[in-house]
Amino acid sequence: MLVTDAFVLLFLVTQGLFLVASYVFAISGADDLIVDTLYYAFVAWYRGPLVGHTEERLFEEAGNPDPRPLAIMLPAWDEGDILYPTVTGIIGKLDYPSYWIFIGVYPNDEATQHAANRLAAEHDNLRVVVTPNDGPTCKADCLNSIIASIEEFELQQNIQFAGIVMQDAEDILNPHALRIFNASLELADVVQLPVLSLPRRRRQFTAGHYMDEFAEFHSKEVLVRGVLTGTVPGAGVGTCYSKKAIETAKSIAETDSNGITQIFNTSSLTEDYDLAMRLTGRGVTHRLLWVHPSSKSDYTNFAVTQELFPSGLWQSVRQKTRWTIGIAFQGWAQLGWKGGIADIYFYWRDRKMVVFSHAIVIGYAALIIYWGLRIYERLSPDAYHLPPLLPEGSPFWYVIWFNVLLLAHRLIQRHIWTGYHYGFRALAPVTLRYFISIFINYLAMVRATKTWIKHLRTGEVIGWDKTAHDYPNEKTHEEILQMEQLK
Repeated sequence: MLVTDAFVLLFLVTQGLFLVASYVFAISGADDLIVDTLYYAFVAWYRGPLVGHTEERLFEEAGNPDPRPLAIMLPAWDEGDILYPTVTGIIGKLDYPSYWIFIGVYPNDEATQHAANRLAAEHDNLRVVVTPNDGPTCKADCLNSIIASIEEFELQQNIQFAGIVMQDAEDILNPHALRIFNASLELADVVQLPVLSLPRRRRQFTAGHYMDEFAEFHSKEVLVRGVLTGTVPGAGVGTCYSKKAIETAKSIAETDSNGITQIFNTSSLTEDYDLAMRLTGRGVTHRLLWVHPSSKSDYTNFAVTQELFPSGLWQSVRQKTRWTIGIAFQGWAQLGWKGGIADIYFYWRDRKMVVFSHAIVIGYAALIIYWGLRIYERLSPDAYHLPPLLPEGSPFWYVIWFNVLLLAHRLIQRHIWTGYHYGFRALAPVTLRYFISIFINYLAMVRATKTWIKHLRTGEVIGWDKTAHDYPNEKTHEEILQMEQLK
């Protein structure tokens, strides 16, 4: 083959890759635009953060119920360093007269057991649950043991919990969270409080991108999904399950060899999402609540759950790998495409990046190859004269400009919601963090794909690839308060 022929062939391949990437971006971007349109046209003005619901209004809507007993589940593996201060912080912060905390620990995790037992010795409303299996198994396995212990506790103490709340040890809870859960259980069977990242400094790009993602996702996408499908995907924390929801889950669950009902799916790395989807269409109502507390909490003007998400790049990739496997791959394999049109549409949104994410690499590869050919053309006077990647006046330019507009719209949305929740001063790094999030999400998708293929090939169980948790120390706490004051 002549050099010119190879040059032309490579150019044609580059042109084809560029067009494929452009169309994938356009389809995915249009899909996102549909959700934005639905939100601003039908949802934003009666549900969500823009409405300004207050605790008082919620309590009136719920009929001002008296405080009822609530149980909090805290699954813990390898949390020996942070468990004591975090749970002490939770107990010191919560403003509610009747609740019990159940900490799930593993028999082979002595450090976490020691911290949990120390807490139990200091607080009458705290119980330690030791799982029958050595860890780490998976979060669902630990949660199932906790629920079994809660039910046993109810029988022994002749008490009935109105709801069971799922949290992680490192969460920062709103002081009024349990009051809100207690009231909202009159309105829905599964109640989700929004999840937001604690404020991070501008230079913390990896940690900061969680601020942008969660602010937009819980302010918009989850609300639209709830309105269209009646289901709110679990966020893993800040979720309260009514007795009805737990009993419904038990009716479709199996029992393991230890006699423990598998309410949460131990074959899923995102057991919260899986349970929400399995409860769809079974008469269980879901609701995401954006509520202004009666008085401002330390970190936010809304009753939300907050935490310090990973600040390291690889930590973030590992965490998002787990989410991707659970939602996209295990969800596809185990949940299928059941439900109505709206349910299937949001399943599509959960799983589209399995294929579409690779368009990012294809698009960048096409541009790199094209400009490499351009450089070669300049350096070699006898080289084939390269035409434009797209001819002037080509109808394909409409797709390119549509993608440019979609990108601008996406960045505007990120700025809107980050600014809304964190203030004007948080906006400077949003654009850079957007592209960092694309990079992290793609690495997570590649890692998740490799792990899933290996699982299919070998049958090897996908373990709990737990991310190390951070908790704000005194210095970090002061920095967060300062950032909030500058909001």
